[in-house]
Amino acid sequence: MDSSTTPNGKDIANQRDQETETQETQQEFASPDNSGKRKEVPSSSRPTSQPAKATKVFSSRSTVWDHYTRTPDNRDKCVCHYCKKTFACPTKSGTSNLQKHLNTCKHYKAWEEGKVRAQPVISEDGYLKDAKVSEDLFKEATNEMLIIGEMPLAFVESLAWKCFCNKMNLPKPHSRRTATRQIVEMYVKRKAALREWFKVNKQRVSLTTDIWIAQSTGASYMVITSHFIDAAWKLKKLILGFKYITDHKGQTISTVLLDCLSEWGIEKVFCITVDNATANTSALRKFKSSFALLGNDAFVLHGDFMHLRCSAHIINLIVKEGLAAVDFNVSAIRKLTRGSLPLDCKTRWNSMYLMLSRAIEFRVAFNKMEAEDRLYNDHFLEFENGIKRIGPPEIVDWNAIERLVWFLIIFYNSTLVVSASTSLNSFKCYGEIVTIEKNLIGLTRSLDSDLKGKAEEMLKKFDKYWDGMRNINKMLIVATVFDPTKKMQFAKMCFEKLYGKDTADAQEMFQSVMDVLRDLFKEYSAWFHTDEGVQASQAPQPASFGSQEQPACERINLIDESGYERMDCMYAELVDLIEDREAKDELETYLKESVVNPRTMLGVEFDVLSWWKVNFSKFPILAEIARDVLAMQVSSVASESAFSTSGRIIFPHRSCLTHYMIEVLMCLEQWMKADLRGSEGRVVTMEQILSEFEYEDKLKRDYDSQATQEE
Repeated sequence: MDSSTTPNGKDIANQRDQETETQETQQEFASPDNSGKRKEVPSSSRPTSQPAKATKVFSSRSTVWDHYTRTPDNRDKCVCHYCKKTFACPTKSGTSNLQKHLNTCKHYKAWEEGKVRAQPVISEDGYLKDAKVSEDLFKEATNEMLIIGEMPLAFVESLAWKCFCNKMNLPKPHSRRTATRQIVEMYVKRKAALREWFKVNKQRVSLTTDIWIAQSTGASYMVITSHFIDAAWKLKKLILGFKYITDHKGQTISTVLLDCLSEWGIEKVFCITVDNATANTSALRKFKSSFALLGNDAFVLHGDFMHLRCSAHIINLIVKEGLAAVDFNVSAIRKLTRGSLPLDCKTRWNSMYLMLSRAIEFRVAFNKMEAEDRLYNDHFLEFENGIKRIGPPEIVDWNAIERLVWFLIIFYNSTLVVSASTSLNSFKCYGEIVTIEKNLIGLTRSLDSDLKGKAEEMLKKFDKYWDGMRNINKMLIVATVFDPTKKMQFAKMCFEKLYGKDTADAQEMFQSVMDVLRDLFKEYSAWFHTDEGVQASQAPQPASFGSQEQPACERINLIDESGYERMDCMYAELVDLIEDREAKDELETYLKESVVNPRTMLGVEFDVLSWWKVNFSKFPILAEIARDVLAMQVSSVASESAFSTSGRIIFPHRSCLTHYMIEVLMCLEQWMKADLRGSEGRVVTMEQILSEFEYEDKLKRDYDSQATQEE
């Protein structure tokens, strides 16, 4: 029997041939799925009835119809989507024959196999990947595109994206609501993984925070960014929160900080870097008193050095003091908008330095334009807001600009160092501060009265925040000590340059820094002796090669009144004494060793973290201190950099996002970009991130287990 027929196929055909004309009329008003069943004469055929409505045709409910289509000329026949064979499908016979065919259809099985496992191809990295994009992967990639590209969520519903997906034969785009739900799920899942990582590693972090006001909505947001050095000795930057706040009071800032750290399970803080707002001082004082209740190890040295002022803000305030008097001289040059002359931004004086330094190179061209270019001179004859424009620049203006460039070059180079947020800068900051003060002191002795006056004004502003270096946070000096190319020699040289060689002030500064170093070493030694058990330097070593017998000094003790002594026993005691002394004086050993004199290529900096990674076993306690000190951020630029992203995220949505959704997009955008940078541009999936945390946790558990067994 042909596969397209059923056992009762002939009976059904004969029955239809014997149908009367009246029955055919009845079938016109019946559902196609009910053909062959007993039917009543429609009420419309009765003379006393009202005009009847056609019976509603019900759609098929069986899932088998996802793989078959009824023929247009006969609804009792259907065609398989895969092998294109025709089958009988009368309603009263059911769909069991269709289901049986799917179990044996080779074309259907091939389609199912391709749906589950796509054919692999070789990627650009040399790894295998699926050639066919699944719908789930397409949705994940689309959501990541929205986040990383800082695009509106409604983009997935745009005609442009639908057209692109259609031409590229991609799955049908999902809706904005689906994208929002899946992005939130992605945020919750990744945050849970990161929180678990902090919990397992008990990571101590340094924080930076700042407040930003959205221009489109007027809402205030507080960003909290953590900085730490992981087990692989890599500096990590992670946004913990982008919180909506109602005011800028100290109590509010303190509460948001406490809630955010509690939300992440972070119980150890090294320092917090903020700008010079008065509310921040009050906020950190309240935060310190509350956070210290978590334990004795919540802060380092009781939090005495927790509050760190933003060095970039202080430098900016000092520079503004010198720019106020020369704004009139700079205005003529600032008006130009063409050519290779970079324009300055009033809120970022770095660009002003670039503009003025380039303008000095074109001084002859400016003078020539004034003599020959009529449009150039007409520009300064125009009125702007009812005021005649300033210019063209004269000799007095050029002299003032040249004098200003002398100052700006000092601060420009220092700002490039302290504003770095993705690389180490804590061990460089103190040197930049000393450079600024030393040069300002030198300029105060200048024969140029204008230059001298400006330097004195800037030096007063400098002393207001750093008070001649005496009120500076000592951790900035300590950070330079953990640069093996500097150690205490660099700090000592700076003290002598500022206060004079062998002066009381220089010795006082040197001794105060040494006291902080000893206190740090003492505190960290207590923590890592009690918390971590056996140190790396004191962990039991494998048995040495050779005889496993007991030493002679343990077998026979012949040291008595007769004066008999064995050299091997005396040497063993000496070795134990040396080891104890080295363990206690690890700090002294590090400071007494010669500074590292690296032979690096021109333009390549010495990698401080790599040095500590290699020497971790030699200086285990100092390495833990270095991990926290070097992760310290000397400016809040790391948090401020998030504001440019936040503006791009909020504006395209026209302020329709909730505060929680803004935080979700902000955090995910930073996390995902950090992953991409860490993988050298390769896309990192969520599964890879989670597996990385699981691997680090496994290493941590294995290390703890091994240390316990060795004890």
